[in-house]
Amino acid sequence: MEQKFSMSDIFDLTFTKFVTPVVIKVAFIVVMVFAGLAWLAAIFGGFANGFWGGIGGLIFGGLLFLIIVLLYRIMFELVMVIFAIKDNTDRLP
Repeated sequence: MEQKFSMSDIFDLTFTKFVTPVVIKVAFIVVMVFAGLAWLAAIFGGFANGFWGGIGGLIFGGLLFLIIVLLYRIMFELVMVIFAIKDNTDRLP
């Protein structure tokens, strides 16, 4: 299901090529970066309120990071499953 992406694919009014499988990879990277930044903000914000606040930010921020990344991964995989179903049904006679 690997596709090459070009800017003209965005403006293709016939929808013969899908950009979602390519864009979804970038979107997942963006989600991980922002979740990591939120974890860092929780750590630094916690330590600004004291040692135990920082430890709490470290632990609970890490758990929140994992939950966010996991939920977005599941959501993106569900979208990719829809595209796989489309590819498989295109091959039916």
